Amino acid sequence: MKKIIYAHLMILLFLVFTSFLFGQKNDSLVYKPYHELSFDLGAGYTPLLNRDFFGINLNIKYYPMKEYATGIEFSYFGKNIADTFSYKIGNPLINFFEIAWINQYDLLQTDKIRIGINCNNGITISRLGDDDIKEKYWTKYGYRYRSKEIAINYFYLIEPGIDVSLKVYSMKHYPDFYLTAKAKYRFVFGNTNYSSLNQFSNYLLALGISIIGFIDEDETKLKNK
Repeated sequence: MKKIIYAHLMILLFLVFTSFLFGQKNDSLVYKPYHELSFDLGAGYTPLLNRDFFGINLNIKYYPMKEYATGIEFSYFGKNIADTFSYKIGNPLINFFEIAWINQYDLLQTDKIRIGINCNNGITISRLGDDDIKEKYWTKYGYRYRSKEIAINYFYLIEPGIDVSLKVYSMKHYPDFYLTAKAKYRFVFGNTNYSSLNQFSNYLLALGISIIGFIDEDETKLKNK
């Protein structure tokens, strides 16, 4: 509990300090939407269990206010490893998921660049499987197969971070396309069924494309048309 409170306090101080230090009025843009929708999709990297894991990172966010966005973020990483964690496993496989509620405040919005600080709150699932043994499971598309589950860890997740987006193509904001780089740090809390807790907290980097726009324009711009 003390670790959770400490992490929340550190994140709060980080957000307040950076907002005070870098916050400023946004540039006045032509056809600047008052509400926006943002979709991000990219490749991700994170150190996990003392190994390099690669995967995907995606989120969808809605801007109810000009600088503030809220939405859902998802990340997935998978890798075959050699460590069996004292289980009888022929071919160990790690599947690692992050599912979180993301809140973001944009420190800077110009016609070419956006910089935002954010924080994820959610859950992390780390599944240890045996890839030599396949289990059948049902989906709406029919039966599928996956590695046999050996052990699974569920963690509470807090993940502060920063996004930097550079516009690469514009469709007059219906939508615009950005190259986005992300840097985050993952704090996890909970009990483990394999490995130790500190093996799952680490940084996460991602690079991908953001599509921003879609919704409606600033009311003052609409009146002037």
